[in-house]
Amino acid sequence: MACVALTSLMTTMELEFVQPNNRRVSLDDEASISIHKSLLEKLSSLKGFVQEKSVGAGGDAAIRELEMEIRDFALDAEDRIETQLSNFLLAKDTQDLFQQKASQQLHQILIEAAENAADLLRISNNISTEEAAADDETQQQPPPVPEPSSNVMVGRRSDHMLIMDKLIGGFDELQVISIVGMAGIGKTTLAASAYRDPSIASHFDVRGWITMSREYNKNQPLYNILWTLGQATDGIKKESIIPDDLAVENIYNFLTGKRYLIVLDNFWNNQAWYDIQEYLPDDRNRSRVVLTTTHFSWEYAYSNTYKHKMSLLNPEESWELFCNKLFLEQRMSPKFEKIKSQVVDKCEGLPHSIVVVSERLSRCSNIQQEWKKVKKELELLGVLDSRALTFTYNQLPQNLKLCFLYFGVFPKRHAISVKQLIRLWIAEGFLNALEHKGLEDQAYEYLCEFTNRSLIIIDTWNSERKIKTCRMHSALHSFCVREAQKEGILCTVNAQKHPHGSFDMFANSCRWLSFYKHSFDYYVLFKTNTPRSIFFFQEDVEIFVPFKYLRVLAFAPSSFLQRVPTHFQELLFLRYISVKEWFDGLDYIVSINRNLQTLVVSNGNGFKVGSTMFHLPSTIWESPQLQHLELDNSYAIDPPRVDKNNILTLSWLCPTHCTMEVDSWFPKIKNFKMFVLCSKPFILGTLQYLKQLERLTISVSFGCVVTLGKPSMFPSQLKKLKLNGTNLSESDLMAIGMLPQLEVLKLKNVFRDQEVWQVAERAFCRLKFLHIEDKKLKRFLIDDKLFKVWRVVDSFPHLEHLVLRCCYCLERIPQFMKNIATLKLIELEQCGPSVVTSAKYIQDTKGNFFGNAILEIKIQGT
Repeated sequence: MACVALTSLMTTMELEFVQPNNRRVSLDDEASISIHKSLLEKLSSLKGFVQEKSVGAGGDAAIRELEMEIRDFALDAEDRIETQLSNFLLAKDTQDLFQQKASQQLHQILIEAAENAADLLRISNNISTEEAAADDETQQQPPPVPEPSSNVMVGRRSDHMLIMDKLIGGFDELQVISIVGMAGIGKTTLAASAYRDPSIASHFDVRGWITMSREYNKNQPLYNILWTLGQATDGIKKESIIPDDLAVENIYNFLTGKRYLIVLDNFWNNQAWYDIQEYLPDDRNRSRVVLTTTHFSWEYAYSNTYKHKMSLLNPEESWELFCNKLFLEQRMSPKFEKIKSQVVDKCEGLPHSIVVVSERLSRCSNIQQEWKKVKKELELLGVLDSRALTFTYNQLPQNLKLCFLYFGVFPKRHAISVKQLIRLWIAEGFLNALEHKGLEDQAYEYLCEFTNRSLIIIDTWNSERKIKTCRMHSALHSFCVREAQKEGILCTVNAQKHPHGSFDMFANSCRWLSFYKHSFDYYVLFKTNTPRSIFFFQEDVEIFVPFKYLRVLAFAPSSFLQRVPTHFQELLFLRYISVKEWFDGLDYIVSINRNLQTLVVSNGNGFKVGSTMFHLPSTIWESPQLQHLELDNSYAIDPPRVDKNNILTLSWLCPTHCTMEVDSWFPKIKNFKMFVLCSKPFILGTLQYLKQLERLTISVSFGCVVTLGKPSMFPSQLKKLKLNGTNLSESDLMAIGMLPQLEVLKLKNVFRDQEVWQVAERAFCRLKFLHIEDKKLKRFLIDDKLFKVWRVVDSFPHLEHLVLRCCYCLERIPQFMKNIATLKLIELEQCGPSVVTSAKYIQDTKGNFFGNAILEIKIQGT
């Protein structure tokens, strides 16, 4: 929590006092500049102390007490600064005397904060000095090495066979096999099933199983391996203490010339691999090392490493594992069948949860009653080892800890939009600007780190093979919420459990307040913790939250703000607004929030024929830091009067302005979604001068006739293009095919005046994803020669994924697709039988020609 408070305070300081061309309070005199700079430096040093000492601090009371003092200081300082800053801004339109007084008080608060930070910094330095003096490296004899578990493998036959194949077959060189997955997914059980297999025992000369300790030091794996090999053979005599270099020499000499299998179970410290490699010889005799881990970084990987990512069990495998723990007569009992779907749903394919539930229910007589208790425990606490989860959490760097706890604001099993998540992280100030990397790229790397550490599940990928939606497994989500609540950061409220108007107790209880359905029946409330962020996943929540400090308002119904219009002027610090529909006063809120980064107005339904189109005020453009403006196609807005250099994302209904060149309005835009609504034929203006545009969507309302102004209207650096309802000519399609950076193309109802798409040669040189949805297209080809002569195709040379949807008239998939070596997947939905036949022909022919190349075909409806 100390790191959360410090990060929040530093971000507020930088946004309000440092940001060029947007400071609402000027620091003109040298004294003010000096105080502000000194305070930021001290806060940075305190944050460094917290980041270093909080990991593994354990029961160190002095460090824990200091962290709490730092937390309280940062929370209080930010409250006081924002309160006085709010007073200053509200006094701008009053007499100079009031504004001068507010400015002086703000200056005094900064001085006091700098003095308090200096006192805390002195205490932290003393603690660091005492720790250094007390640090005494002692060599301890490692604990006895446990044998692998004897749990039975169920539902993992393909995993087992694959690991067996890697152990016995493959390369002659020493190979590392890394079994990766979240806690409780069965990594150790999988490794043990292979380790105990008789064919493995006879294949290797020496086997050793080492369970890595959570208290790692450089010598720990060395002596564990030494002791294990000493137990396995008489070749090494177990000694109480021997020199490190002699231990390394003993292991290396003992293993030299032998085919060995070493299993390192619960391998959590990737750096340890550097320490272990030096005493494992490679005699090119098919020796193997197996790691089980939640996280293995390729940065530390051995030159010959295979990574096996374990997945959750599907419903059938989950029920098979559940029944494996029951007696035969229990498996056939109707009372178990009644709860089958609930068990599968609540356990979400996690083997450890399934086994625990099965063992609990197999020992009781009243299944329904016991299941109610178990179900509540699953929702509230989960069944994973809390000590193991705490250990995993403590290994995260502080910046990742913040982002990890943030997943608790989303409901359990909720699919989270990565785009939304990244913007929220940025709005909260979790990321620091780097010289050569944007904040969104950093945030995406954070997300990938969570997936690499098996803390987050990838739900869906987008057409660019980036994560589109993700979620946290319910077992981890319970832990996440508990940790965030213990720290006083998060309060999750189930509005259905409380009568209307009974939420006042939560209004000043936490930093993040989230309304969603859950089974938690306890809350950790801090009266002094004023909400900075509020999230609505439930409707009709009647609560008044102090607006003065609010910076994130996410997924809010308009009724929430409409109840208290007189308090709009207090909303001065918003950075992220997401509401379901526009309401009177929102334009005022936007205009007074100079640090607003994201504005989303969408109910997800969009414009319907006969609905009213709302014309929004152009004051929206007055927020100088606005980067992402997303309006659904029910809302139109006039273009800005001045250039908006900060706009990166724009979703815009533009019935009259698309004929004008928009490069002067949004010169740095990267993602542009354009909705076109018109009553007569319409010609789109050029976009070729938008030099940084990477993703473009043009969607035309039903009944409109829209054509492109000229074939070369698209910028050359475009990576993703989606056209829906535009009328494309042959020259338009040819120009699109020549875009040098285009990787994703989605075409829907664009073949109005032609039935044949004649693709130019050497077209779509970098395209990886092609989606066609059109009821009129009959033929899709390059030239007739390709149907007769086999040769390497020079169009679509990198195509990986083809989607054909509702192509009722399409005769077949062009045969030149069989020449594309990179093609991995063809998806067909509502296409004719001849299209399906041609896809299977391409699959068979491609397999014969390219050998091991696998082409998957997915068919939905014909």
